[in-house]
Amino acid sequence: MNRRALLVLVPALLCGGGLRAAEMPKPSECLTGAVVQELLAEGKVRRLAEIRRGLTGDIVRADLCRRGPILVYRVTLLDDAGRVRRVLLDASSGRLVYDGGDK
Repeated sequence: MNRRALLVLVPALLCGGGLRAAEMPKPSECLTGAVVQELLAEGKVRRLAEIRRGLTGDIVRADLCRRGPILVYRVTLLDDAGRVRRVLLDASSGRLVYDGGDK
């Protein structure tokens, strides 16, 4: 992770730990297929299939989005009980950034 990203993320994590629902990426912050393929080819992000291991449920929708200095997967999951869960995963490390729980 670069120094600029650390300067943004460390205070956010110390002041409450991650993103809140109001900070979920907007659709306009999500990337198109060609840009996503370029980022994957350059090794700047990992494939969702590689980092989804810790997620339970079926992926209903997933988008690669910019959220400040980082790229995140905005994922909507459907669990076995039919509940919807929204999460953000750091697209380079796979780390869970935000878990919105049931919506």
